[in-house]
Amino acid sequence: MNHTFGRDRETNLAFLTSPSASRNHAAIAWDGEGWQVKDISLNGTYINAVRMPKGQYQPIYFGDKIHFGSLIDNMWEVSDLAAPITGLFPMNKGLAFIPLFDIEILPIEQPEVLIYLSEQSLWVCEINGKRKVLLAGDVVGNGQKRWQFFEGRPSTATLSDLLPQQNKIRFNFSASQDEERVSLNLIVDNKYIDMGQRNHHYILLLLARQRLEDSEKGVHASEQGWIDKNTLIKMSGIMEQHINIHIYRFRKQVDGLTSNSTTLEQIIERRPGELRFAYSDICIEGGCSMAKSI
Repeated sequence: MNHTFGRDRETNLAFLTSPSASRNHAAIAWDGEGWQVKDISLNGTYINAVRMPKGQYQPIYFGDKIHFGSLIDNMWEVSDLAAPITGLFPMNKGLAFIPLFDIEILPIEQPEVLIYLSEQSLWVCEINGKRKVLLAGDVVGNGQKRWQFFEGRPSTATLSDLLPQQNKIRFNFSASQDEERVSLNLIVDNKYIDMGQRNHHYILLLLARQRLEDSEKGVHASEQGWIDKNTLIKMSGIMEQHINIHIYRFRKQVDGLTSNSTTLEQIIERRPGELRFAYSDICIEGGCSMAKSI
């Protein structure tokens, strides 16, 4: 991931106001282990009052003080060295940063803008059925609600690589015999949460059942639960876009019922052409098969 600094608002992610700063002044990059800065300016970049070599990346550390262009202008201090998070950075006042984990619908009125991670681990923006792969710096939204896309990790990273560690969560499904009604409750770190009966629980039930059945057959954990996307569409009668929306609605439902300490962004894992339920602690009662649990 690269983060650029300069006086040109159109080409940089961080805007510098100092007259001694260049239009495109410096770049800060995450190399997988830490952050490094590179000077590309005319007047130089200073770390702890020492001018750094031009055109060469140099590591930065907690507490480092950085000046762009002049030691008498604004000083930036390194206060956080955490790994970057893929997300949408607000371009208008009053908007919040939107972290991206699997699926997100922008909080704007028409048209509906759906952002999701594809099976190829590429971030996609879908508007009125038209899809576009997002690249770093792309702008999404409209009017006074616009965000700029930031890729926190290389696009080849898996969804698991992008996410924080999960809580211990057990999924208890209860379905009618025809599976028209699917209820779900969660046990999150020994706390019971009733998710009620929702339409979007059905797609989760299908995916969870596949993982449960594969586990009972002795399939290796890394291969349990994977379902071909087209097979899932036929099984559920739900189109791909609506499957994504169902997953999004479930995650938002969880956000509204759990504390901020609960991490459930990764509910579905993806790989080329396939999806699977991300959790393995599952119990299913009723539905088209007998009660099972793992």
